[in-house]
Amino acid sequence: RFYIQEGIVDKPHGQNKGAYYTEKHMQQLLTVKKYKDAGVSLERIAQIIHEDEATPQVDYKIKPGNIEVISRIHLMDGLELTINPEKSGLTQQEIRKLSRTLLETIETLAQEKNND
Repeated sequence: RFYIQEGIVDKPHGQNKGAYYTEKHMQQLLTVKKYKDAGVSLERIAQIIHEDEATPQVDYKIKPGNIEVISRIHLMDGLELTINPEKSGLTQQEIRKLSRTLLETIETLAQEKNND
């Protein structure tokens, strides 16, 4: 209900006890969860959901001759974060925040490992 009130998820079809939700509502909720878990703001999530509805779906299968811009962030030896900003829907600021969070987590794990 909160996401509906905030305009992130569509209202149910019908009214009162006859109200019902569709597969589209489920997809919107799964999108909210995915981006919320990645640290994206609810405001940006709403934009992503409603941009998806306004634009035709793009076929993201890699085809010969396709050119993609990919960001690779080296986190530590043997660990890199690869992001396609277009597909992820993340802004540069959100990508930096995600990277910082991952680096902090890696540092915490290393400290815990050293203390054991």
